[in-house]
Amino acid sequence: MALLLAASGDVRGAFGLLVVTMIIDGTDGILARRVNVWEVLPRFDGASLDNAIDLLTYGYIPIFIMANERLLPHPFWALVPAAALLYAYGQVDMKTPDSFFLGFPSYWNIVALYMFWLEPAAPIAAAMVVVPAILTFIPTRYLYPSKNQILWRVTWPLVAVWLTLLLVMLGQPQPNPTLVLFSLYFPIYYVAASFWVDYRAPRHPAS
Repeated sequence: MALLLAASGDVRGAFGLLVVTMIIDGTDGILARRVNVWEVLPRFDGASLDNAIDLLTYGYIPIFIMANERLLPHPFWALVPAAALLYAYGQVDMKTPDSFFLGFPSYWNIVALYMFWLEPAAPIAAAMVVVPAILTFIPTRYLYPSKNQILWRVTWPLVAVWLTLLLVMLGQPQPNPTLVLFSLYFPIYYVAASFWVDYRAPRHPAS
């Protein structure tokens, strides 16, 4: 549905659905573990389904929006996040045994959303896809908010306010630029906290 909205020109509606998908993605695993879905459906692999949905909502649909809405200096720049996305999802250790993402966790929906709002100049737009793409290949651990115990008391309230703020701004034809800049508090926190945790927390060897 988000792809259809984006293709028809309703980019705000598409991003709204992608944000709702993020909320569902952040809570469905917790609910599934609480009710022991694997006992009821032992042959159903929720992780595989989750990865398939994530490829679309965090990757291909946002990349399509970048190219279709001319948010990039040239549509060929979309190959940069597309290549990084394929590499990330081809890694067996994309999610570590101690519940971290390894390398930039393919949040291309967030990159595309802020490109849509901020309308950066061509060099900055290029940097906004090149830098995360490079970080995909660097084995830094990033917080996995729905699974990590580390910093969750801080992360969960911050992400809840942030997601609510995104939905409010997407409901406005032209959100307040100051509010858009303020909303960057969570991406900045997320990256800084992830780097700090990666530096401080011991690494668990793969089983």
